[in-house]
Amino acid sequence: MEKIIEYLITISIVAAVLLCLVVFAVLIHYFRTRAMALKLLRRGKRSGDFIYDLLKTSFQTGRIFKHITLPAQLPDGTKTRVPADLILIDRGGVFVIRVRHLSGAVDNTDPRVWLVRNAAGTTEIANPFEQNRPALHAVERILRRENVYNVPLYNLVVFSGKKVSFLSRSEKLLTSDRLLETIRDMNRNKFLNQKEISAAVTAIDKYLPPKRPNRKTK
Repeated sequence: MEKIIEYLITISIVAAVLLCLVVFAVLIHYFRTRAMALKLLRRGKRSGDFIYDLLKTSFQTGRIFKHITLPAQLPDGTKTRVPADLILIDRGGVFVIRVRHLSGAVDNTDPRVWLVRNAAGTTEIANPFEQNRPALHAVERILRRENVYNVPLYNLVVFSGKKVSFLSRSEKLLTSDRLLETIRDMNRNKFLNQKEISAAVTAIDKYLPPKRPNRKTK
């Protein structure tokens, strides 16, 4: 009996140690990714791949597509394609992200044309949600064609400038500072498991243009 008790105590101690190690590893990863994200957010340049680099601090790169084009109509073979700035596939679903590298006060009350006011003046831009909609529909058609069902789709717009304000607020209209937190909140629903995430990634990857081989320089 004593040996059984000693064995159970040993097992309990080992399990507790392993649990502590797992928790410690999770905390290290959490604070490390937060630190990387803060470092990016504090840097001066916010154009180019800034939002992609920000997503990389918290999500697997294999689930992120950047600067891609998707067939506007199915079946594939069509010559018409639509662009997508960024697509992230994670537990919460598929996030189709439109990026605007702009700062200023954004008047987004008009459904067609938005006004961005800053020190340089006033800039008119097309409603980025509407610009992003063709890519959203393309993803929806691809998933349906590949028999990947019940995947939540999100139309997100991110303004990457340091100083951005919106006249009309929306949970899917974001500054770069709010992007990661918003996606994490949506991921808490855990709509997709690992198998479903992989299926969605594979489906989208299948419809990307073939990669051109790198030319060797003599």
